Amino acid sequence: MARVQEPRSEGNDRISDILHRADAHLRRESEASTQPDAPGHLTSTIKRVSGASLTEIDRLIGELQSLRDYLLNEGQRIEREIAEYTRLNQGAMESTRLITERLLKWRTGSDRGPRMQ
Repeated sequence: MARVQEPRSEGNDRISDILHRADAHLRRESEASTQPDAPGHLTSTIKRVSGASLTEIDRLIGELQSLRDYLLNEGQRIEREIAEYTRLNQGAMESTRLITERLLKWRTGSDRGPRMQ
């Protein structure tokens, strides 16, 4: 799975990087295109650059969907663990209550049989 630090920042950095690369590529192409077929060449360059960008955006969307699924699964797992913890905690509290009641009865002597002397 991809490294997870700050999804928004990482995504913005990737998109910014894509845009900078596309801009640099278009500048190089426009400086190099002094041919009469420049509009056709520019159109093909834009299609090529935008195709790569769209592919990268689709990949990022896939990563974000995977991260979303992971987070949903983790949320459900944590909910199950909390429910189990709550059940165990209630059982421990009930056991403690019963033990306390028994000790109090034993201490006061109400649980003892007739005393033999």
